[in-house]
Amino acid sequence: MSKKLGIYIDVQNLQATFEKFSQHVRYDKFLEYVRSKYGEPFKAVCFVPYNPEDLHRKRLIDALALMGYRVVTKMIKQLPDGSVKANMDLEICLEVVKASNYLETIILVTGDGDFVPLVEELNRKGCRVIVIGPMKGATSLELIRVSDEYYNLNEIDEVVVPRSTHFDENLPYGEKSEDIY
Repeated sequence: MSKKLGIYIDVQNLQATFEKFSQHVRYDKFLEYVRSKYGEPFKAVCFVPYNPEDLHRKRLIDALALMGYRVVTKMIKQLPDGSVKANMDLEICLEVVKASNYLETIILVTGDGDFVPLVEELNRKGCRVIVIGPMKGATSLELIRVSDEYYNLNEIDEVVVPRSTHFDENLPYGEKSEDIY
């Protein structure tokens, strides 16, 4: 196991993007891709905001853990205007900065331009930063510019797939079964 590679995934950013296109991420296939291209990661961490009443999100969190990811969670906040805050940018930044002291390469999976200062700091520390954004048009151009390498997640074979719409007889009546990994 190499102590030089860390993967940090902004799950909310990916899900918000791909749900618009009725697609989802196969996180198991993504981990296989990383292992085949870069070797075994020392750290593989997913950041997942969740609503405790969302069974699909709970299953996703459990599945990610069983795949070998460390999962950092945070309950979403309902704001007075009815909107929801589900941002984990600060948690991601703190985790990555702390780990950067012993990582040579960091794979940051997000399209969020709020991470530009983080990537710039990692570059100053001598880390190689690979950004994997969701897709063309859904990743900040500034984030692409400051990264050492950039790829689109939806262009990696078998990682982004259509969302399943079949019914599962083991779920409560009317609930759709969707592959979550």
